[in-house]
Order: sequence, then C-alpha cells, then structure tokens
Amino acid sequence: MDFETRIKVLGRLAQSRTPAAEEAVGRACTEAFAVLKEGTDYDLLEFALEVLGVVGFRRSEQAVATLSQFLRSVGNRELQHPEHLSGWGDSLSKYRGPHTLISKAIKVLSGLRYLETRAVTDVLLWAAAHSEESVRKSATEGLRTLAKYNLSVFYGTEDDSRQGMGAAPQIAVLNTLESKESEFLIENLSAVLTLLEGLLSTSMESARWSSTAVTLTRAVTPAEGEIPSVRRRSLDLLKRIYGLAETKSQKLAVIRTLNAATRAESRSAVDKDYAEMIATNAQEVLGVFAQIAEREPDLQIVQKIEHDSYWIHYHSPSGEVRSAALAVKAIIDANAEYAIYKVLVGFEGIFSDWSDSRREGSYSVAGQDRRVEDAKAMASRIPDDGFDVWKQRVLTFAQTESNDMATFPVFYEFLAEVAGLHPDFALNLLASESERLSRFLIPLLRGVWDGSKRSELLPLMETWIQNASLSNTSPLYACAKLFLSTKTVDMDVLERILVKAVELKDPHVMRQVASVGIARSTDSDQREELKNLFLSALDELTKLRNANWVSDIWYRKEVKEAVAEFSMSERQRVLNNLRFLPLIDYQAEDVLAVIARREPADVVDFLCARVYKSDEMAKAEAENDGDRYEELPYQFHSLNEPLAANPAMVVQKVLDWYRRDSSLFLYRGAKLLQLVFPEFPEAFQASLVRLIRTAGGPELEFVSNVLRAYNGQSFILPVARQLIQALSPESELVNEVEIALQSTGVVSGEYGMSEAYERKRLEVLDWLQDPHERVRAFAAKYIADLEAMRDAERRRADESITLRKFEYGEE
Repeated sequence: MDFETRIKVLGRLAQSRTPAAEEAVGRACTEAFAVLKEGTDYDLLEFALEVLGVVGFRRSEQAVATLSQFLRSVGNRELQHPEHLSGWGDSLSKYRGPHTLISKAIKVLSGLRYLETRAVTDVLLWAAAHSEESVRKSATEGLRTLAKYNLSVFYGTEDDSRQGMGAAPQIAVLNTLESKESEFLIENLSAVLTLLEGLLSTSMESARWSSTAVTLTRAVTPAEGEIPSVRRRSLDLLKRIYGLAETKSQKLAVIRTLNAATRAESRSAVDKDYAEMIATNAQEVLGVFAQIAEREPDLQIVQKIEHDSYWIHYHSPSGEVRSAALAVKAIIDANAEYAIYKVLVGFEGIFSDWSDSRREGSYSVAGQDRRVEDAKAMASRIPDDGFDVWKQRVLTFAQTESNDMATFPVFYEFLAEVAGLHPDFALNLLASESERLSRFLIPLLRGVWDGSKRSELLPLMETWIQNASLSNTSPLYACAKLFLSTKTVDMDVLERILVKAVELKDPHVMRQVASVGIARSTDSDQREELKNLFLSALDELTKLRNANWVSDIWYRKEVKEAVAEFSMSERQRVLNNLRFLPLIDYQAEDVLAVIARREPADVVDFLCARVYKSDEMAKAEAENDGDRYEELPYQFHSLNEPLAANPAMVVQKVLDWYRRDSSLFLYRGAKLLQLVFPEFPEAFQASLVRLIRTAGGPELEFVSNVLRAYNGQSFILPVARQLIQALSPESELVNEVEIALQSTGVVSGEYGMSEAYERKRLEVLDWLQDPHERVRAFAAKYIADLEAMRDAERRRADESITLRKFEYGEE
C-alpha cells in the first residue's frame, strides 16, 4: 500500500473507536514516534508527520512530546534522500531540508493545539525564535491561530458532534505566559505579543466545509464567561511587560498590542455587555497611556501615544472613553518639547482639534506646507533658544527610528533651512556629529553648499572622502547624493568620490555617483563631463556585476533623455551593465525601451543572451541577497512595443539563437517571442507563415515550438493550419502542433477541462471542409481525440463530485 493510500485509510480508522481501529491507530502512532525520534530518511520522516497529522490526536500527549523533541533535533541529523535526487545540489536542502520538515511538524502541532494547549504553546514559542525565517513564520502563524477565538471551538459545532470549550484554550495560553520569567518574556517578545494580541481579539471566526463550498462565519467575541477576565489579565501582563521593556522598539510594540484591546468589531451588531467590555478595556489602556505620556522622555513614544489615543477617541461611542482620551491629550499638550518634535518629525502626530465634529473633516493631520512654514520659523529663532539647546534637540530628533526616510520630509527641510541661515552651526554639526546624523547629512550639506560657506565645507568633505572606509561610507554617500539637488555641481569632488568608491569597491556609492551624472545631465555647461562621469561609474559597476543603479533613478525623465542621446557604443555599455540585473522589472524596461527604439536588434540579442547564456554567478548572488533571479519577466510592460515594430527582425534573431542551441526552446526563445508578441499580431503571423513556406525542417520545428508558448489560444489557429499543410502526416511535429492546440491554460469549475475541450473542438470544425487533405485528416483525428478527452474529463468530474459528497456525508 502506497503512502497516500495508507494516509487515507488511517484517516478513516482515526474516526472509529472499535478495538481493531484502536490497535491500528496505536501501531501507526508508535511507528511514527520511532521514526521521528531518530530517523534520517526524509521521505519516511515526512510520512511520519503526515501520519500524526491524521491520527496524532488519538495519542495527543505523546505526539506533542515527540514532535517537540523532533523539532529540536532534526537540524542536527544528516538527512537521506532518494538517489535520483542526488543532482539537485544545494536546492535539495532548500526544498527537502530540516527546515521544511520543521514547518510541516509545526502544522501538525497546530492541529493538536486544543488538546495539549500549554505544551503546544511552549513548543511554538521556542520555534518562533528559530534562526530560520521560514520556521519563525510558520511558528508565528501557529501562535496566532492558537490564541484567537474560534466560533466552532468556543460554542461547539452546529450538529452537536463536538461540545464547546469556551475560553479554555485562551486561559491555558494565558496561564502559560503568566508563568514565564521576565527574562523569557522580553527575549521572546514578538511571539508573546502575537499571543496576547490574539487573546485580545474582538472577533471570532470559523470555517465549515462541504463538498461544494467553504462557509466562513464571523461574530464578535462575546462579553461572557471567562472572556472579560482573559482580557483583563492580558492587559495586566502587557503592563508588566512594558515595565520590563528596555528599547524603543520593544516599548512601541507593547503599545501597539495594548491598543488592540480598544478596537471594537465594526462589521457586526454588538450588545450592551460587549460595548461595556470594550469601553472598560479602552479606559484602562488610556490610563496606561496617560502614565506613559507623563514620564516617558522618548518623544517618538509620546507621538505613538498621541496617535493611538486620538483614534480611540475618534472611534469610541463612549463618553467616558473620549474623556479619558482627552485627558491623555492634555498631558501631551503640556509637553513643550513634544510640540517642537511634532512639527519637525511628527509623521504620526495629530494637529487638529479633537473635540470638533467628525463630520467637519477636521480630524486629518496638518498639511505639510503649514508644518514646513512653522519649521522655517523655528530655524530663524534658533539663536534665541541657544545653539547648544538646538544641537541637543537635533541630535535627539535624529534618533527617531524609521525604515522609511520619507518619514522625515519636514525635518529635512528644517535642517536645510538651518544650514542656510546658520552655516557655522551646520558646519559644527557636520564636523562633530556626522556619525549620529548619518541619515541627515544631505540637507545640512546642501544648505551650506548653496550658501556662503562652501569654501569651509570643502575641506571637511575632502577629509570625509580621504578617510572613508567600508565600515563607514555614509559621509561619502551623502557627499555624492548632495549634488542631486544643489544649484551647482562640483565635478572635481564627484570624480574624487568615484575614485574612492572604486578603491573601496562600494557599489552603493558608485550608483549614487552614476545617478548624479545622469540626473544632472541637463546642466548644459557640464553635460559632456556629467555623461562621462555616469559612463565611468557605469563601467566600474559593470566590473562589480552590479546593475541596480536603474532602480535608483529610472523615474527621472533625464534618464530617458540622456540614454536617447548616447551614441550607439555608449548605449552598448549600458546594455553590458544591465545583463547583471537579477530580473527585468518595469524600471529596467523603461531604460531598455529607450535603447530598443534606436537599436532594437541589440536589445533582442541582449534578451536572447539572458536566456541562452544565463549568468550562474548572477543567480547565486541574487539568491545570497535574498532576491530571485529571472531571465525573463512574466510579461513586458513597455519593452514589447518598440521590439514588436519589426517582427521579421525579431523572429530572425531568435531563430539564429535557436539554430545554435535548440534545447529548452519553449522556455527560452519561444517565451521571449510570446512576451514581445503577446496578442499574436498579424505582422508576426505573417513572419511565421513566411518561414513555414520558405524554410526546411528546423524552421518548421521552430514554428511549432513558438505555437506551444501561447497556451492554445485561438489566435494561433491560422498559423497552425499553415503548418499542418506543410508537414508530412508522418512527421513528429504534427503531434507538437496538436499539443499546442490542445493546451487550455487555466480552467475553472468542476467541468472546466471538459468544457475547454469542447470549445477546442468547435474551433476547428470547419477544418473538416478544408481543401487540403492534410488539414482534413489532422482535423478528423484531432476532433476525435478532443471528444474522447472531453467525455473522459466529464466522467472524472462526475466521479470526483460523488466521492467528495460521500466524504462529507452528503450521500
């Protein structure tokens, strides 16, 4: 009996309580436990996990213990695989390695979560801290599912086949968390907060399956039984954790989870008890927020408190909750330092009057223009407060954590204004605090450069360039990017930056120099020098096999204008660099399309080289960087238009490559032609028909493979008809044409394949009256094959429906 059949049989036996079934289930569990304990054969380990997935609930305690031990030990085992997979190399460990098995084991564990809740919670908490991202992701999802309320589990099933458990699973999870030491809670903070957010969920869902549908049901988490207690205890634990938190990110994460307790379900009707429960929780959370706002020196955290308090006030129908929110606002409004921070940084700050009517639309954040005006006014008043005060203020604000520099547009403008008004102060900041201000060097540099102190800035920039190292290239990068927006460009400085970047082999800085060279190319007095700077940086990036400059500046109109004005040899240098792209996205397409309008043949060769001479090193580098590598995209967005203007040339180019190497043509050249001519235009059809009529065997094979790339779409029928006329009935290519025509692409519905074959049959009925005997003979056989497959698929669908109804007890 094969593995799949055994799993189906065990699934049936697991539902039976007869002695024979009990014995069979026990034996299957024992065998699975033994394999998981010490086994190394990947297939047997995978099968053992599948066994526990269907029968493990009958031995839940031992199953969880065995799975826990397996998760901790499988990474140290040398897994064995079938011999026919020996050629997979490193890919084998990626798709059939310990981490794959661990993720499968986590899924099995999740299925036992309501039987051994505390034990499963502990195992998933351990797995959520695993070094492998895929394992952490699986464990986190398991924790999320474990903590949230499920309608069927809470109330029981509609047919009373299972009794409801109420909040028992959530209480077990909470008991587990409350028993943990403080150190554990902080070390596993993300996983702990995932559980607590689930415990504070204000809705519950369930799914019911039938033979034809999945019914999703959603309801509010009721304010009954132990739920209010679970929520109260969860908030108490969050307060405890906030007191343990040491870093800003930890505190912000706890605040986000606290805020979850205040969100009421808005898509379902709620009763009075539910509304009171949410209001009580919201008032408790706002009380915590008030305490934090009073004593928290970190202004980014104060900003988060203001932001969340505002939205609690906005959404709550409770007068008590809104009053509590306004009390938090009063505390924050009294913080003068935060008022300055909110103007300069306040990406989440609230600037309107909270008490205004919601319908007046005054609950939006202040316009950026107004904030910029206020920031400039602050810059002019810096001497009044003192430069030392503002130096500390700037350094403090610069520590705001964000992965998106678009968070700081007003702060950028402020610093540029400061540098313009108070250049000596800006020079002092740049000279003494460049490391702490590494993310904000550019506006300070720009303000000084465009002012009267450029001569004093140049020696500092020269020092940065000379002293730059691989461990600290932020000043070097800033010096280069500075010239994207200055009034003038200093070619001497940029060339020295490029020399240093080449010395350090730093592609990040080289890309920035290239960006300046092409973005400022409209500066008429330095156009040639800037173009040469770009090309020099491009050549150096090519040596480093780096083409990511495209993603930095593709959106600038100057890029297309400059590339269009390049000479043919200069555009070839661009193509030489772009071959190292891990994938051709719409950004790269925009540049390639400019070249294709002038040298389409070169771009076709470039694309063919990607698919026929795939760069293995580029693939490896992309994988190491966590990126994917694709020779060709799924579809072109703009590049197909200039290439499709000359179908004869494109077909001939691809044919030339095919003659050199016909292997895997369906996924190489044929795929490229499908991308360039996705709608199979008449001019492209004419080129293929001309090839059929004038060429020999290899060309006919070429055309048949091109047809296969179009997934059987009806517009290929005229060319297929011409091809059938040219082929001998005994030719193997006749079968290739039939495969091309039979292809259905994606179908839907139980009878999707059967209906698709019927449509295919109707499309070629008129071929039976074709004047050419070869076409009529092909059509007769093809139609007969389609009818047989249509009928077979209908029978298969009928049988599948009957079996599915039986499995769900509907017949």
